[in-house]
Amino acid sequence: MNVLSYLSKQKVTAVLFVAVFWFLSTSFALAADLVISPASGSYSAGQTFTATIAVDPKGDRINAVEAQLSFDPKVMTVVSVSKAGSVLTLWPVEPAFSNSAGTITFGGGHTAPISARATLVTVTFRSTAAGTGPVSFTSGSVLAADGLGTNVLKARTGASYTLTSATTPTPTTPAEEEEGTGEGEDNAAITFGDPPRAPEVGSAAFLDPELWYKITDGVFTWDLPFDVDEVAVELATSSTNEPTETFDPPIEEFVLTKDLIEDGIIYLSVQFKNQVGWGAITNRKIQIDTTPPLPFTINVQASNSKTGFPVIKFEANDETSGIAKYQVFIADKEPFDITPEEARLGYLLGELEDGTYTVRVLAFDKAGNQTESSVPLLITAGWVKPLEVVEEVSLWSYFTGTNLFIFFLLTIIGLLGVYIFHDRKVRSKTEEKLRKETREIQDQMEKIFSALRDEIHDQIIMITKRPRLSKKEKEAVEGLHQALEVSETLIEKEISDVKKILK
Repeated sequence: MNVLSYLSKQKVTAVLFVAVFWFLSTSFALAADLVISPASGSYSAGQTFTATIAVDPKGDRINAVEAQLSFDPKVMTVVSVSKAGSVLTLWPVEPAFSNSAGTITFGGGHTAPISARATLVTVTFRSTAAGTGPVSFTSGSVLAADGLGTNVLKARTGASYTLTSATTPTPTTPAEEEEGTGEGEDNAAITFGDPPRAPEVGSAAFLDPELWYKITDGVFTWDLPFDVDEVAVELATSSTNEPTETFDPPIEEFVLTKDLIEDGIIYLSVQFKNQVGWGAITNRKIQIDTTPPLPFTINVQASNSKTGFPVIKFEANDETSGIAKYQVFIADKEPFDITPEEARLGYLLGELEDGTYTVRVLAFDKAGNQTESSVPLLITAGWVKPLEVVEEVSLWSYFTGTNLFIFFLLTIIGLLGVYIFHDRKVRSKTEEKLRKETREIQDQMEKIFSALRDEIHDQIIMITKRPRLSKKEKEAVEGLHQALEVSETLIEKEISDVKKILK
């Protein structure tokens, strides 16, 4: 068999396999990116700024995202993580952050597929020291809406912010003080530096200050800078409150209980003091609503047509947080949500067979409290549920462009497999024939050389029996011996090489 021809066939086969599988893998590849915006910026110490964490499905369809980010707590801290404006509606992993560990975590999903770039959460940072503040993804996953939960995350693009120090007042020397005031040695010791920055107040129970909560118990914490020697903490109803209750030594947390608050919007005021004086105040908003909406009635407005369906109207009132949505239950149908505007204007019912039903409506306020109301409902529209028609699937419906292309690829793969099997079978038979011929050649060569060796040996004996041999006759005898040994060695080596190749 021609060795070059054999190698060429193998190369062609390998290239075809690689091309087919490369095409299959790239044709159905999915990809999505996690990004932080803005990717860069410059901020001074004490300044707050907001970064948006977003997902870019790159045209794919996704329905769940989970991520963990890291930042440098030496130069920046997190003030809050907000879900406002997020495309996610389900939150198995509520957004959380740790300023001591420098981490941000969240995980959520959506009932409908997401195919365009969308906001996941917004993070408010505060610059605390000069330096470079990198924010990066340490882990993450983006799940495709394919029923399999395929992770299609391809890239995680972080951000880096330039943080500059605040301007520090230049201290005056005692000589300048004396010169300017004329009081000389009676001046007190001069203190210089910056007052404390505004505290960063967070709570695991009240994570987002813009959301309403129906709980009343929680713990608010903050990190104490090394130079703080006193803290003022107070609950108030004003966003501009200045706390007066002080703690020395300073405390690092405040426990909120139902005995301390009432429903409504309140503020936890926190202020630090160091050797320079009292610093900026943080008034952390807390929105509490523990009371369900007031009782309400459902009005049924009959249709003017005999074949028309009635309209239901209702409007609940919640004095604290307001109504967020209504959930309607009718017969064995799946409950559905309607907005306060739809409920106030009227919601037209439909697709109900004649009979008497009970309509139940749950009114939810923005904190999640609920109130139920119900009303009997008579339907006489004459509507009949249509029969379910099972659509017959034609054989020709399978002959789509995509299916034909896949079938073509599978056919190529099958033919390649058959070709390789046949080629190996033919090559195996050829190699077996070569082994057989090699064995026969070896046997024949051994017989030929045995007979030749005996003949030459007899001739040498006859020549050597002569009483005197000339120099040329001796050289001829010696040459015959060497030629015989060399020929036999070379032939055996070539036969051995052929056997090794055919193993």
